[in-house]
Amino acid sequence: MKFFHSTNHRNNYLKLVLRIVLALVIIQAVRATIFYGMWIIVHPGTDIVIFQLLNGLNYIIVGILLLLYFKPSLKDLGLNWDDVRMRTKIFYIIGLTALIILAVSPYTFEWELHILVLGLLFGIITPLFEELLFRGYIWDKISESEGMINPHGLTLITVTLLFMVWHMGYIDVLMLHPLASGNLTMIMISKMGIGLVLGLIVGCLRLKTGKTYAPIIFHGLWNVFAP
Repeated sequence: MKFFHSTNHRNNYLKLVLRIVLALVIIQAVRATIFYGMWIIVHPGTDIVIFQLLNGLNYIIVGILLLLYFKPSLKDLGLNWDDVRMRTKIFYIIGLTALIILAVSPYTFEWELHILVLGLLFGIITPLFEELLFRGYIWDKISESEGMINPHGLTLITVTLLFMVWHMGYIDVLMLHPLASGNLTMIMISKMGIGLVLGLIVGCLRLKTGKTYAPIIFHGLWNVFAP
């Protein structure tokens, strides 16, 4: 099956993907270094609340560094708002509001800090970071690659596979997690499998809507309701 109009276009695409892979490796390395540095300074031990607070703060720090370095526009991130119909805007606002409520509501019933921290981390911070990175910036860069016969489909496949492999980079968090147990290899394989399935779903939403709002909402709800 032919995916490119010429060999030159294919080579340009491969070079772009390799640059993105290198960038993702560097991002994970920076994230892991910052996280490990904070872990050494604070040394949370078995305190899951402090551990996840450090994890969430790590995402925020790395996210800010990426925004300062790449200086993406709203369009680059799939967040441009001007061409969205009013009905769709209302849907996004309701969806994001519902996500925030669902992420923090368990805390209001049980009043346990770790529940609030987990809700904010996995329901809001992680989806924002990963979706703006993958279905936002990376998606935009790959889709702009010239010479693809099926740019939308190839972008979906490429970003999904990158997202799946990205989860291997979280091995440092799993190794330092206070409640870590079980076969680390199987856990990583499971995370990659989940990343593949989730990546396909949110990728289809990005393909359908042309924005990252729906992927963020779905990713957040997926994490909120994940067992």
